[in-house]
Amino acid sequence: MSVEFGKQAIVMSLKPMFEKAEAKGLWFFHESSEVGELWCSPEYLHLKQSQGELIWAPEHWELRSPLGYMKSLRAQADQIVKEFNDLSKRFGHDKSLELSEVAGADPAAED
Repeated sequence: MSVEFGKQAIVMSLKPMFEKAEAKGLWFFHESSEVGELWCSPEYLHLKQSQGELIWAPEHWELRSPLGYMKSLRAQADQIVKEFNDLSKRFGHDKSLELSEVAGADPAAED
């Protein structure tokens, strides 16, 4: 089996997942020690696969709500702000950062 044929077979095997993701507003999620946590909208994953990247079999993907990605981003942002403020305080600088919510409830808090 050629490599290209194998890649095409993988992409075709993902078709039901793409259909479900697009119908239900879900994103592709993958987590491993090699790449960490990876979130892809169906559109983005199609793009990357058309470029020969992220061609992984269905067992390497889960479909999840993108709200989980938002929670992950918020946690990363909180950690960066905390690290900045800790360093600023340690070095006697008067600068600090804070995250704020804009217009409405925090959608990442919804489940």
